[in-house]
Amino acid sequence: MEFIFMILSSLLFTIPNYFPALFFLSWFAFIPLIYLIKDYDYSHSFIIAVLVGFLNSTFSFYWLYQPLNSTLKMPFSFNIFILFLFFLFSALPLGVWVLINKFLQPQNSYSPFTAALSWSVLEYLRFEFLNLNPFNYFAYSQSSFNFIARYAAYGGMFLVSFISVLIASYLVKLFLEPKWKKGVPLAVFLIILAIIPIFIGPQSDVELKQLKFDLLINNSQAKSSTFEEIENEIDNFASLLGKKKNKYILTAEDSLSFDLIRNSYYREKLFSQIKAELNGSYLQLGSHAAAAANYNARILNSLFLLSENLEVINRSNQELNFLAGINLKNKEKIIDFFEGYLRFNQGMIKKSKSTEIIEINELKFINLIAEEIFIPVISRKNNYAGNINLIINAAAEEKINSKVYNNLALAAAVYRAAESNTALIRAVSGGYSAVIDYRGKILVKEKLKNDLKSFNLTLYQGESYYQKNPTKIINIILIIFTVIAFVKIMIKLRKNLSSRN
Repeated sequence: MEFIFMILSSLLFTIPNYFPALFFLSWFAFIPLIYLIKDYDYSHSFIIAVLVGFLNSTFSFYWLYQPLNSTLKMPFSFNIFILFLFFLFSALPLGVWVLINKFLQPQNSYSPFTAALSWSVLEYLRFEFLNLNPFNYFAYSQSSFNFIARYAAYGGMFLVSFISVLIASYLVKLFLEPKWKKGVPLAVFLIILAIIPIFIGPQSDVELKQLKFDLLINNSQAKSSTFEEIENEIDNFASLLGKKKNKYILTAEDSLSFDLIRNSYYREKLFSQIKAELNGSYLQLGSHAAAAANYNARILNSLFLLSENLEVINRSNQELNFLAGINLKNKEKIIDFFEGYLRFNQGMIKKSKSTEIIEINELKFINLIAEEIFIPVISRKNNYAGNINLIINAAAEEKINSKVYNNLALAAAVYRAAESNTALIRAVSGGYSAVIDYRGKILVKEKLKNDLKSFNLTLYQGESYYQKNPTKIINIILIIFTVIAFVKIMIKLRKNLSSRN
């Protein structure tokens, strides 16, 4: 029976990663977990929680084998072993939370507030000091529920996690103590959640602008090597561009299979075909291209912003990969130790990203390329958002080919938009292209293939509360947690002393 409850809990935790519209199932995942451990000692409870966490990781992050295999120059068995260790480390936070929550809970009742408080504190501390898995945040499972996802504008993902776990914990309380009166606090809490944004909305003095964009996702022949295939790719791109309707055209990360810098023949061929089609518009074109024209230059994952005259206004290069989201002491030294076994530029795991803001007319935006979407633009140490009104995320996700990864990347985009009150556009091949408003609400979500879509988007240029005060709410949560933990420890010590006397 234990194993059945563990499987049930894990499935409820992970189903929203496959089907985001079923976000509410993750709330019910806590019921079998808490029911299982409520009568067990700490060691047994920890083991159960770690096993549930390991199953969660297996179901949710199996796709990591593909990027791991392309990153490490190691045999299959070693990669599987590394993945096993990664899943195990990813499971530990759930085990630690169960221990802390079990210790802090009242003896004869269940406190939803304590459960949510301890969960959000652990997530925050893990993010800041030991973030081994940048995909493993409860808020990601809630991204399609804008009712609470929009609260990232006040306290980031950690506040969303707090709210979500608080709702889930009230359901646990109702299960353990099935009385209708126990549901009243939950109803009141949901009403408060609905009311707060009405009174704390965007600043009234900030102008909202309506702009139109085109998303162009072409069939890039990324693995092609023949002249005919590349020429067909150019013809196809020019044909799609001919359907453009708006001033700004955005493409995916890897829209061209040839080097836009060094391959002058195909560059000129492409430019000759699209110049007439561009006609007063701006095109942001994704391409793997050399850092310079010489043949010793490093190949970079780039976005080229082209004017109507095909002049390069700006070039943005991918600076970080998902390993940059890992916070680990001496991370750089560890990477240096394994230098001979890695297949990527080590500079892409550095801790910071440049804050270049690109300005064109009324647009002020930053580019997040591929996995950079998983690195929060606002944190205690950094604020990449600045004074912008748009975030553009260009990616090519067919390389991973996982529905879970597609959903996680979209969820990350929701929080990058919500936490900074900035509209976001995803131009993605092999995944979900999307339009997300400045409140983190998904307006358009579609897997585009060899197509061009037009849409309107409201741009908001102003700082969110979280942007102005990135640590204020989490500091309040930390203080309350510390006080509760201190009081609980004092009570335990007093009881122990009394029992001895």
